[in-house]
Amino acid sequence: MTIGTTPARRVAFAGEHTIAASEREQKRSILVVDDDEGIRENIADLLQDEYHVLAAKDADEAMRFLEREPVDLLLTDFQMPGPSGVELIEAARRKHAKLPAILMTAYIYVYEQLSDERRKDIAFLRKPFDADEVLRVIAAGLRKNNGGSG
Repeated sequence: MTIGTTPARRVAFAGEHTIAASEREQKRSILVVDDDEGIRENIADLLQDEYHVLAAKDADEAMRFLEREPVDLLLTDFQMPGPSGVELIEAARRKHAKLPAILMTAYIYVYEQLSDERRKDIAFLRKPFDADEVLRVIAAGLRKNNGGSG
């Protein structure tokens, strides 16, 4: 299945209530950030059975989640209104230094043009991608870093 724009089931969005601590302890938490609602919701739908999924439409909304929720992995689009995905990752890591991060983009040159320092420990997921690829990259990110801010 390729991740497209079909609407998905509901997940937690910024401004909504947070989950109970017992549920959060049972599932790893992934913050999905993409200004494309269809992609964001499809990824959230794909992940919600195995992970606690938080979904944000931009970097500002994502930072609000990071201030109040433990997050085990950040999966973000590169190009969004406001701060880019790389800028979001850098801001998030100022608060949670070891936070695993995956950058999604259709343009591989975006990733390749980042300096080694900016690219450090950022996994890459090229759009379009299929469900198996998303799951594989997320699992690898969580294994490599064995957690995030939690």
